[in-house]
Amino acid sequence: MTKAQSVKRGIHSLALLSALVLAGCSSTDPNMNLPAAVKTAGSADQITKSAHKANAQTGPEVLMSAGQNNGSYNNMRRALVRSELPAKNGIQLAEWVNFFPYDYPQTQGRIPFSAVSEMANTPWNPNTRLLRVAIKADDAQTSERRAANLVVFVGADGSDLSLIKLSLTRLVNQLTAQDSLAIITTAGDNGVLLAPTYGSSKDKMLSAIDNLKSGKANKDTDRLSQAYSLAKEHYLTDGINRVILAGNSNFSAGFKDIAEAQNFFANQQNSGVSLTALGFTATQFTPSSLAEIADEGNGVYSYIDNQRDADKIWSEQLRSTQTPVAKDFSMKVEFNPSYVKAYRLLGYQAPATDNESANKGIVVTGQTLTALYEVIPAGDAGSWAGQEFGPIYTPSNSSYLSKTKEMAMVHLRYHKPTAQGDSQRIELPVPASRMNTPLKDSSQDFRFAAAVAAFAQQLKDGGVTTGNFTLNDTLKLANEGQGSDKFELRGEFIQLVKNAQEALPKASPVKGKEDK
Repeated sequence: MTKAQSVKRGIHSLALLSALVLAGCSSTDPNMNLPAAVKTAGSADQITKSAHKANAQTGPEVLMSAGQNNGSYNNMRRALVRSELPAKNGIQLAEWVNFFPYDYPQTQGRIPFSAVSEMANTPWNPNTRLLRVAIKADDAQTSERRAANLVVFVGADGSDLSLIKLSLTRLVNQLTAQDSLAIITTAGDNGVLLAPTYGSSKDKMLSAIDNLKSGKANKDTDRLSQAYSLAKEHYLTDGINRVILAGNSNFSAGFKDIAEAQNFFANQQNSGVSLTALGFTATQFTPSSLAEIADEGNGVYSYIDNQRDADKIWSEQLRSTQTPVAKDFSMKVEFNPSYVKAYRLLGYQAPATDNESANKGIVVTGQTLTALYEVIPAGDAGSWAGQEFGPIYTPSNSSYLSKTKEMAMVHLRYHKPTAQGDSQRIELPVPASRMNTPLKDSSQDFRFAAAVAAFAQQLKDGGVTTGNFTLNDTLKLANEGQGSDKFELRGEFIQLVKNAQEALPKASPVKGKEDK
């Protein structure tokens, strides 16, 4: 497998978010040079294939990866803040939808996943229906947040280092007296900038963060070993134990190639210390070495470019143990031909044809997924034409569902983390009665996710897939779905839609009327 394929595997799966999910047991070119960046959906000038398996007879099978790739969304945000339109080739609808936290159901009993479906009239097409499937991995919730033992390994310089400092300051604000934080850096002789320090000494933490400097160690992997050693020395039996890599897109933690990373993390598998890789950048997002490192370390990764992102990520990091709950997860929705004429999986215009390896890896606690399907009801004269709509699927006439009152069946398949042999299965029926649900009766999460999907399509194809639905309609829908908005990310999205409305030319069919 080439580096581009491996990075694509982790990045373009629908995100099981801490948000986007299955990374970890990869098979990658051992001669790959980690620090070299590869262009993906986050890049402005390349369309990439999305990781899902597609079959004309059985339809798309959605795969998940442990990385939260928000690079495409952040590139859009960065452009619109400057009153510029994002590059169309960099727009990834599924990533945008999964960028946001939603109210996912809790798991029940010993089943490691919860799943819920919701359906209503499609906002941009009165003749179709929109199905939202929301999945969450068991988050092992307790009545109180567990104590956290965090060791952060920093490798960055310039504006990226300033962003890391700001982000770590936001982390300190969320720590309690029971939490401990250590900081290791590539600069200096011994690397330990802050020895493990409890949250009651926040001034000491903030002073260390303020003293962060750029630099290069003789061998960064020795510093990473230090980080794991500190985490093990202060191990919390019933707590969160984690090494966090914080760097820019060129930070490889000292690994020369994938083989070296594989060997290192093979020795950490039973340590009880989880891994998170965070990419910080003040410029355009591209996939980084950190994504590959997270893959090899069975970890999660994400990108941060402002304080809202930081608050969201740190909140998730302090609540998820990142304990493996399953592996080899996939989801497929089977539709009933008695009720459905055709359907499409939103955000997957170019299905991958060779991605068996994408469905290999670990799902950890708290990861989530939202997937959207647009459906043409049976008997409707409507149809989709044009590559903008992506692959169109028709239900199998031999489906057992044709004899039921179910409009669709959601099939989840997975293995237990250490299990071999047959996979476990979960099925979630979608009653046909939901096809008559008005949009106004849908949940706030449904309407907001639909607004994000509409916005992505409007910017990508100029209204081909959304018809007469303008940005005014998107704004109305997003406002209806804003809800409590803990991290103010939905409010920020609403402002970004307004920015896009101002940036679009007057002749644009999706522009609508700007507020005066």
